[in-house]
Amino acid sequence: MTILATESDRDAPLNAFSVDVEDGISIAMRDRFGKKIPQTRRVVDLTSKLLDLLERHGVKGTFFILGQVAEEFPGLVRDIQSSGHEIGVHGHDHHVFHNLTPERAKDELYRGKSVLEDVTGVKMRGHRAPAFSINQSTAWVLDLLLELGFEYDSSIMPCRGIGYGWPGQALDIGPVETPAGGRIQEVPLSVTSLGGRLVPALGGSYFRLLPFSVSRAFFRRIQKQRSVIMYLHPYEIDPERYPDFYMEELNKAPLRTRLRMRSFWWRRGSLFGRYERLLSEFRFGRLDRIMNQEMAR
Repeated sequence: MTILATESDRDAPLNAFSVDVEDGISIAMRDRFGKKIPQTRRVVDLTSKLLDLLERHGVKGTFFILGQVAEEFPGLVRDIQSSGHEIGVHGHDHHVFHNLTPERAKDELYRGKSVLEDVTGVKMRGHRAPAFSINQSTAWVLDLLLELGFEYDSSIMPCRGIGYGWPGQALDIGPVETPAGGRIQEVPLSVTSLGGRLVPALGGSYFRLLPFSVSRAFFRRIQKQRSVIMYLHPYEIDPERYPDFYMEELNKAPLRTRLRMRSFWWRRGSLFGRYERLLSEFRFGRLDRIMNQEMAR
């Protein structure tokens, strides 16, 4: 049963529905099993399902797209663009910045930006790092973003996570100073307090595993102070068994890897319905419009 939005929910500022468009199968094959394969069509089918969902609710969102996805499936990028959604850059090959030199990182950013600008004919303004891999040790990436002409970043998770996060950073949208003394607009991902510490409750495993009533309460708590910046990946709404070639590699992996990878399927089947409910209850929009909203306040 859909619970209708309250008056305060309808009157609240816009919240961001942001999607990091990547092919979960090919990335896992490379990063977990050392096997490089082409992009699979699942990224097209799942992203198209999200486009249909947003269309039903009259919502425009922001899609941060990998350059390698755009190269293989330019029609998907054009579908996103023609539907009125904002397009941003998610890098090219989904390499986290902790593993890159500044030279390689610049190439990764430049390639992703160039591919998307060629496909769309539009200057790319926004960026989101793979695995939120901008923190105190990789803050130099912010200077690369300015050098390449980006106007805003949405990579900082202002809490301490496992392998990601930059605790102590601002929770609100606003300019941040780069190591070289520049300034770039930052749109941090939303966090909230759970058990006495900040967690990224409106995306990833927290949103998938916590009861929806808890997620809704977190959402309302955050939007009393600021817009909610949600994120998701297309593969998160995919409960289907992965291809045989993937399962063969998974079954050969160490037990710890097998358990971790299989845990990502827990409650996946419920996620699409959870997003449907959020879109019914709260107001969502593009990140660029939310930034304009914040600057006008």
